[in-house]
Amino acid sequence: MKTPRRFFLFSFGAVLGCLLVYFTLIKGNNRTYWLPQNRIKELILKSNLIYSQHAGCVMNCRHINKEDVSQILKNGEVNFDESNIHNTACPSYAIEGELTGNKKIRIIITTVDSVAEVESAIDLNLKKDSCDCR
Repeated sequence: MKTPRRFFLFSFGAVLGCLLVYFTLIKGNNRTYWLPQNRIKELILKSNLIYSQHAGCVMNCRHINKEDVSQILKNGEVNFDESNIHNTACPSYAIEGELTGNKKIRIIITTVDSVAEVESAIDLNLKKDSCDCR
């Protein structure tokens, strides 16, 4: 077999293989759930969301409502540096986002099985905390 024919057959097979992979595995599928951040947010959104007593106090003091928490959970980013996910039975995740009026919020959520508990809500714009919640 001559070299041009070999090159043609190889190229034809490679293109056919690429098309086959594209149409069977990639086209029309949403692959964003593969990323750790999106998997964690999906897990939290599917869980039963409850609020701790401390979170209720802090949210009331800092004027953060449940709709704000929902917005942060949907549109925010998981901050793995502030999260406690290793060597613990109940991992906690820090999810940060921005609300209207340039209000930057960090929500601390602990997950256990199918329950996600909001532990705290932190206003990142405040330099000094004036809340007396313990």
